[in-house]
Amino acid sequence: MPGVPTGRACDGCRKQKKKCDEKQPTCGRCLRLKLTCVGSGQQRYKFKQDHRFSSNSNQGQMINFDSSSSHRRESSPVEIPRACPGNKTTFLTGSFVGAIKRTNDLRYNLWWSFGIFLEEVPRRIGSNEALDRAVDALAASHASFCSRRSISVEALSKYSSALRTLRVYLDDSIQATSSNTLCAVMVLLLCQSFHGHNGRTITGHAQGASNILRARKHFGPRDEFEKKLFLSLRGSVLFEGLYNDAIDLSSEEWDALVTNDFDQDHPEGQILRCLAKAPVLIKRGKQAKINMEDLQPLREEVRPIYEQCKLILKDLKARKVQCKSSDLGSNTETFITRLLEAHYLRTYGIGLAITIFFNCMLQALDPSDRIYNTESGPLVEETLLHAEESNMFRPVGAGYNIMCLAAAWAATTDTQLRLQVEASMLDYYGDFSINNRPHLYEHLELARGNLWLADIPAPQMGN
Repeated sequence: MPGVPTGRACDGCRKQKKKCDEKQPTCGRCLRLKLTCVGSGQQRYKFKQDHRFSSNSNQGQMINFDSSSSHRRESSPVEIPRACPGNKTTFLTGSFVGAIKRTNDLRYNLWWSFGIFLEEVPRRIGSNEALDRAVDALAASHASFCSRRSISVEALSKYSSALRTLRVYLDDSIQATSSNTLCAVMVLLLCQSFHGHNGRTITGHAQGASNILRARKHFGPRDEFEKKLFLSLRGSVLFEGLYNDAIDLSSEEWDALVTNDFDQDHPEGQILRCLAKAPVLIKRGKQAKINMEDLQPLREEVRPIYEQCKLILKDLKARKVQCKSSDLGSNTETFITRLLEAHYLRTYGIGLAITIFFNCMLQALDPSDRIYNTESGPLVEETLLHAEESNMFRPVGAGYNIMCLAAAWAATTDTQLRLQVEASMLDYYGDFSINNRPHLYEHLELARGNLWLADIPAPQMGN
């Protein structure tokens, strides 16, 4: 039964017999009509019966489907095999592979935006129901978001179903600590990027991931797949750990989470290892202020980390500028050059946010030293410029700017700068259909309170 290629048009264009431009993740017609685009650019095959063999050679295996089921079992020399793999699994794998293709537009590219571990997921589909449902929810959310910039009822329903299945797996002591279940948690965390979260700094999934890791004997990655998974997971857990006291890891556990062979010698890996020290320092700073202890020892710990961040930030900026200069000198832009430009731009933006975190802590630990307040201004202005420069990769490819702008808002008390940051934040939030201003400011104040070592209770997840 050989497969004959039948084209790459999406399901909607094929059904309506319209010409499809086959672009990914959504074709031009579906984008224009605000339709959900499924299967654009994916090669399809029509399977036809192969008649190369004579009817006599297959006579012993023919099954009479007009007979009763009992008669078939008695007269047929072979049993009817199950379809392998199942249609649902095949469709799910196909739709997910299409969504994570490296060559997809970087504005909507899941692989580039959320991590290389996604390429390892398709081969795991069918082995863990929690992961299957999480992947289905992510594929549906991504397709819905790309076609209409909002999330369909079907995508939300699949997300809810994935959550219910995950809870069952988390109740199983063996399944709860498996790589696939941890991966399912990470995939559901990605879903929330498309669903919108009213500016919340606390998602719940990052906390769940940290609990899974703590339940293991060894905190770090177990194999090559987990090393790739940790590249994405560590950032989510770490950034939420700045605001969520329930993520209560030791210094050794934070270090094990962040240290990774893939980037330990690169500036982005180095600055993340600096950030890994922040959650413990924040908790110690809060406690020291409550107990009215001498803050000088803590200042002496934070200051060299901040200075190191500034040096690494210079390297990240130089790399970004060099890449852009090289690109301007070239007549053609390849996918690789655009990918490098996007990567260096993103790592510089995240480096800005991390440097600002430690600047905030030093402002809180030593309010009398105005040098940190003075240095915060250029960092905030640079973050605003970075947000403008990242416009070309919006919406998905530049979504990290929301976190960067939140850090900038926390760092400055300058009214005009804050207004500019707020305007930029609300603009970026608009990409993800987040229009809840009261909750936005509430969670910004929470973020600022934590970075400034104030003992502020975290809001409930429903708020």
